Amino acid sequence: MLSPDTIADSLLRFHRQQTQKIEVFWIEATSSRQQLVADLATRLAGHPIMVAAVAPNRFHDANGVSDDLSQTIQENQTWCTPRARELVAEHLRFSLVLVSKRPLEIPQLSSPVPLPDWFPQWPGEILVANVQSVFAAITLSLGSPDIPQAAINSALFELEQALCHRLQAVASLTPTAADALMALVGTGAAPTNVTDLIASSSRGLQARSGSEFRPGGGMDSGFIVSHFARVWRDCQPTNRHSLASHASAAMGLGPASGVDAQYGLTSLLSRGKEKFTATPAHITFSRNLMVTVSDVVQFVNGIHHADEFPQFPAVLTITFAKNLVASCRAAASALGRLR
Repeated sequence: MLSPDTIADSLLRFHRQQTQKIEVFWIEATSSRQQLVADLATRLAGHPIMVAAVAPNRFHDANGVSDDLSQTIQENQTWCTPRARELVAEHLRFSLVLVSKRPLEIPQLSSPVPLPDWFPQWPGEILVANVQSVFAAITLSLGSPDIPQAAINSALFELEQALCHRLQAVASLTPTAADALMALVGTGAAPTNVTDLIASSSRGLQARSGSEFRPGGGMDSGFIVSHFARVWRDCQPTNRHSLASHASAAMGLGPASGVDAQYGLTSLLSRGKEKFTATPAHITFSRNLMVTVSDVVQFVNGIHHADEFPQFPAVLTITFAKNLVASCRAAASALGRLR
C-alpha cells in the first residue's frame, strides 16, 4: 500500500527525532519483505540506519528481545562499511529498521542491546533501545503519488456522467422534477435551470478524460458534482434532509426505485439528528451521494494545494481515498441501473 519512498521519508523523520543512541523501528511489509528491505536500504543510504529482515523465529517473546536484537545486528555486519562507520560516529546515533510480514507481537518496550566488538561506536557496550512499531505513524503529503489521484478523478468522472444522464432522463419525463433543487443551485453564476446544467455538464465531459477530471467546487463550475458539493457544504445541518429530498426528486428516485442506501463512514460522521433507519433508502442514497461528492471535491482540491496542509497518516489517507473511489463508482452504478 505504501511506497518505499513514503516509508523511507517517515523513517528518516523518526531517526532524526530519536533521543536515544539506538532506537528500533518495526515496519510491516505488505508485499515482498526482501524487496522492501532492499528498497529502504537504498533510500536510507547515507544515514546511520540499518535495515534488516526479521527472521521467522525472532521477536515472539519479550524476554528474548535483547538476544534477538543482538543477533540481528551481528548478522548484518556487512552494513558496517567505512562510510556507515563514519555516519554513526558523526551523528552519535543509530537506528535499526526491522522489516517483517507480521505485526510486532510483543509489547513495545525498551530493551538492552549488547553491541558487538566491531560496532563503529560503543563497541561491546550494552545500550538501551526503544522497540516500536511505526507503520501506523507513517505520514504523507496529500501530493504523494501513493494517493490514487487518477482513480479518484476517473471515479468522479463516472459519477458526473451518470448524474448527467439521469437528470436528463428524468427532466425529459418530468420537467419540474429538479425545480426545488435548482432553486438552491441556481444562485450567482451557477446555472438556474436543470436543462442548462445538463448541457454544461455534457460539454465539459466531452472535453475531458476521466483521469484529468477536476471539476472544483466553485459556483461558476459547469459540472453537476461541483454544485452538489457546493450546496451540500453550504447547507445548514438542519436543512440537509430537505436538500437530500430535493436531490432525490431531481434524480427521479422514490420508494420503488430499489436503490441501496449506500452508507458511508463520512455520512455517519456528518449526519444530523435524523435517524437513518427512519429515512427512506432513496433519500439516504441521495444524502450519501452528496456527502461523497463534497468529500471528493474537497479531497481533490487538497491534493492540488498539498503544500498548504500538513502531512496526514498514510494508511488512513490512502484507505479514505480508495473508499471515496468505491463510493463514487457504487453511486454511478446504481444510477446507471435505474429505468
